[in-house]
Amino acid sequence: MSLILIKCPQTGRAVSTGIEVDRASFDALPDVEVETRCPACAGTHIWSKGDAWLSEDGEGYTKQPGQ
Repeated sequence: MSLILIKCPQTGRAVSTGIEVDRASFDALPDVEVETRCPACAGTHIWSKGDAWLSEDGEGYTKQPGQ
């Protein structure tokens, strides 16, 4: 299982959405907007699957999408 991460637009940091899924479940998610309270800036962010990535092998907090 991996955490779904997004990039905080205020701090630029990778943050956990608090949602844990496996790769197959993540791939099957619909591309809908979701609201998450951000632990980095205490704001609320709207994101979709296209904005997110999975933390794999503990790398999620340092890797950004496309790296």
